[in-house]
Amino acid sequence: MRLAEDLPSVIAMYRANFARIRGDAGPATRFAHRARAELAGDDPLTRAVAEWNLAQADLLGGRLEGVEHALRRVMAAYRAAGAPLPAAGVCYDLAQVQHALGRLGAAITTCREALELAAAVDPDLSPAGAAHARLAELLHERDELDAALDHATRGVELSRQHGFAWPLAVALAALAWIRQARGDPDGARAAMAEAERALPDPRLVDLFNPAPAQAARLALAQGRVEDADRFVRDRGLEPEDEPGYPREREYLVLARVLLAQQAPQQALGLLERLHNLAVDQGRTGSVIQVRTLQALARSASGDHAGALEALAEALTLGAPEGWLRVFVDEGPPMATLVRELLVGRRQQQVAAADAVPREYLARLAEAFQQAGLPIRPPTSRGGVVAAGLVEPLTARELEVLQLLAAGAPNRAIAERLVVTPETVKKHLSHVFDKLGVANRTEAVARARELGLLP
Repeated sequence: MRLAEDLPSVIAMYRANFARIRGDAGPATRFAHRARAELAGDDPLTRAVAEWNLAQADLLGGRLEGVEHALRRVMAAYRAAGAPLPAAGVCYDLAQVQHALGRLGAAITTCREALELAAAVDPDLSPAGAAHARLAELLHERDELDAALDHATRGVELSRQHGFAWPLAVALAALAWIRQARGDPDGARAAMAEAERALPDPRLVDLFNPAPAQAARLALAQGRVEDADRFVRDRGLEPEDEPGYPREREYLVLARVLLAQQAPQQALGLLERLHNLAVDQGRTGSVIQVRTLQALARSASGDHAGALEALAEALTLGAPEGWLRVFVDEGPPMATLVRELLVGRRQQQVAAADAVPREYLARLAEAFQQAGLPIRPPTSRGGVVAAGLVEPLTARELEVLQLLAAGAPNRAIAERLVVTPETVKKHLSHVFDKLGVANRTEAVARARELGLLP
């Protein structure tokens, strides 16, 4: 960048950045466009900086598909120019966008790419710290707590070392939730307090400073409703507001506070506006979070069928990418609701639940189990329970499975059990469904994996 010639562009970029971190979408976008327009030359790195600045400004608008494409172009430009560290820095923003779009797998891949880019220069540089911080957040969502802890710890270490405040706050917030999940509420509270100190400027919009809203949410999870209520009052949040994407996390906290204060109808109105905006903007990750809270709010207001419908939709959206903690971290009320959904599914009373993959439900059940919140439906006497099964196998289904593993065809199984071949087919269908498999070979392999067969 030729500073003298590009000074107007540089000034516009700074103005865009200051507006962006305060959540002023209009000025941020205007200044970012001006910065790009006023560039004097065609240097690819300079152009990439301007495009990155514009993508970051557009992030405030909430229509993230276009932002994702723009960030990918910026990454490609940096890589083509032989600048791996800026490319790794772009990954930090790109993973955030992909997370909001609901694409956990893509976001995790982006973070790992950032680590590879940084490692080509020095794995201990600040872009690596940012990537570790984001990766910890994503792995926590998938309930991969050991790996999440490793990345959170590394993210904290590198971000402290380089004085990189934003990823430090993200890493510490992730660390707090990991500790909470592992039964260490005091450790969680300490990590979250440090996350709040990392970015103490109250003018920073929630989208770029997650710690205050995360601290309020943690307070609710720990039963400290007064602390969370103080947060929403200090922020001036009201149920009748029209929330935008930059402050979405704050308003989700408000919805949780309203539920804790036995005001589900107020929460429902707010959540409906949040849901409509997220759907309109294609932010699947946001839709999953909002629908989860809508399920709790509908249940609290007495709309049992509506609660299960909202929950089934959230689970259906979350299943392909392995969203788990968004449900588990809501605690006992969500555990109760998920259990009711499973019972309704088993009794064919909740049609929407049929779209939720059984294997995913098994992983969700295991996550709740590990959190001390068992959700498996009650089983009749003689049923066989195994970790990884949402619904137990009956004793007869286990007999069928054992004969299946021995290589017996359907007719031989029928003769051995003194039943008709049609009954055997029904048993096999139930076994396949409960194991989450499609055929005999997969059933035997899955059963051995779960310890149901030697």
